[in-house]
Amino acid sequence: MVLQMIPYEFSICKVEDISGEILRQEYTFTASTDSELSLICRTSAVPQNVTIVENGWKCFRIAEDAAFEKYGMIAFLTKIIADQKTGVLVIATYDTDYLLVKEEKFQEVSNALTENGCQFI
Repeated sequence: MVLQMIPYEFSICKVEDISGEILRQEYTFTASTDSELSLICRTSAVPQNVTIVENGWKCFRIAEDAAFEKYGMIAFLTKIIADQKTGVLVIATYDTDYLLVKEEKFQEVSNALTENGCQFI
């Protein structure tokens, strides 16, 4: 499987409002539920109105066709990551799946993925 490192540090935030310029930044992901409003973005773009923020996340994406008809790709990757005793946050967009892991575990995770047949480009 071909993976691509996204060369930024990411933050996971809880916010009161998401509007304005942050929505036009690349690599910005939002989620709204009945109990919270979450934002995942580059650390350099974290807005002022965060109520909770966790910095220090690294991101990579599946850099090959991950069409809806394909299955098992995320399960394959998250199993390898879980075996490294670390958590993972998965974000799916229409075209691409992204995985975030804590920065201090990223090298260990990327080594394990490579050992299991993945290639980083």
